[in-house]
Amino acid sequence: MRCIQRILFGLGLALAALAVQSQPIKLQCEVEGKFADAEGKASSSRVAIELQVIGKHLYFTVIGPKPYEMRVSTLVTEEYEGSNLTSSSQLGARRRHRASGQETSLLIERGSIELTAHNDVMVQGKLQRFKYTGKCRQVGS
Repeated sequence: MRCIQRILFGLGLALAALAVQSQPIKLQCEVEGKFADAEGKASSSRVAIELQVIGKHLYFTVIGPKPYEMRVSTLVTEEYEGSNLTSSSQLGARRRHRASGQETSLLIERGSIELTAHNDVMVQGKLQRFKYTGKCRQVGS
């Protein structure tokens, strides 16, 4: 009897964990970006974004060429400070590394699905901000 109770308890925990974890939302975006202090034409690229909600936290993963690639979440840890930038008109998050100050930020306008993001990256030993914007569309179901 005790064994059955443990199995049912474990199954209940597993179902509860599934209830707070959503399936990822996938977007494809055509973006243009450049380093904040750089002059000249912006570079164009295609990136994929996966958004997942786990509990009360948002997790964004941008998949594409460097320096577009990044991970942003609202999670707060000893190493990172996450912020939820979501409002009635946009969805987003910012993540800052506490020790280095390196920051990533991503905002998606709800109506137009316009993306605005920045990613601090090391270039020749110097931290530089790479900014990019673009239009996205949802893919898959």
